[in-house]
Amino acid sequence: MVRSVTAAVALVAVVTAAAAHAQQGDASACYTIGSQDARNYCLAKARKEPSMCYAIQASDLRAACLSEVRR
Repeated sequence: MVRSVTAAVALVAVVTAAAAHAQQGDASACYTIGSQDARNYCLAKARKEPSMCYAIQASDLRAACLSEVRR
């Protein structure tokens, strides 16, 4: 239980950081993100390209990415 809560908190932090970079509308800002999954999430949002979400390893983050980018 504690592990899943920790993973959820980490996921929220990653999504928040990636979304902040993606809102700038400049995909180049995404390359400063250290986490590969967060970087791919950011790139998918900045480029509005759902196919970028499939490069995300974490299944919950991949699903979140797909739902956000497909809007």
